[in-house]
Amino acid sequence: MNDRIKEEPQIYGALRIYNEETFFETAAFGRPYRPKRSSILFVHRGRIRMKEQIHEMEIVAYSFLLINTKYVYEILEIEPHTEFRLMGYDRAFVENSTFQLNKVKVYKDLKNQLKRIFTISPSEFAIFWENIKLLDYYTQHFQTTTYAEQIIQSYFNILLYHLVGIVAPLHEEQLSQLNRQQKLTYNFVNLVSDCYLQEKSVQFYADALSISIRYLSAVVKEVAQRTPNQIISEFIVNEAKAQLSDSTISLKEIATKLHFSDQYAFTHFFKKHLDMSPTQYRTLVNKIK
Repeated sequence: MNDRIKEEPQIYGALRIYNEETFFETAAFGRPYRPKRSSILFVHRGRIRMKEQIHEMEIVAYSFLLINTKYVYEILEIEPHTEFRLMGYDRAFVENSTFQLNKVKVYKDLKNQLKRIFTISPSEFAIFWENIKLLDYYTQHFQTTTYAEQIIQSYFNILLYHLVGIVAPLHEEQLSQLNRQQKLTYNFVNLVSDCYLQEKSVQFYADALSISIRYLSAVVKEVAQRTPNQIISEFIVNEAKAQLSDSTISLKEIATKLHFSDQYAFTHFFKKHLDMSPTQYRTLVNKIK
């Protein structure tokens, strides 16, 4: 009898492919969560409905979604029999690759796209799908495959070149089609997504965009059907809900992370927007888990 303890196979850390069974190791259903690293969600068939910060979206067959670590997400619905893969990767993995374009720019461009969901032809999607399957195989067998690191980097580079080739031209085209008010609203929401943890006043964003509060409020309300304050508050509420989902973080720590003066101010803000206290929300989430 062999008494040796078999070692568990290690998971390739810098990049991982998640399927329908492993997806919720990195995501959450029915409650907001913040991704730990940049990801791309590929839907082969079926439909996934989710929320990205303040926007609801649907990802359908032959589509992919660029997932940004600066946003909070919520999975609202996954249609039965949906087939999908999530490719999660570290920034360092992009920077250490043999990718020939400006790596930092590519990383930022993929994170800051105006358009987040891209639907392509079945034949073009099949190329992505095949590369994802190969990446999945080699990341699971990298310990027993000679030159696994180089193979993984090569397939990842193929995916990245293909993605940038689709995404970059569409981004420029869409930006050129926005009118002045839409561009201002886009820039405002982008700025909020970068700064909402530190800056909660509309005055800060108006100053940063070199316009008056009155003009910013009028334009954003017309384009987004919400006031700047409502958008800022929704970002903060989503972040608070994501933080409250982790029961190891105290309310005091969350208040500090969200730059509230104290726990009382955070509780007052949260209750004002959700009609329940942070503690009540945390209890509700724990029951769902």
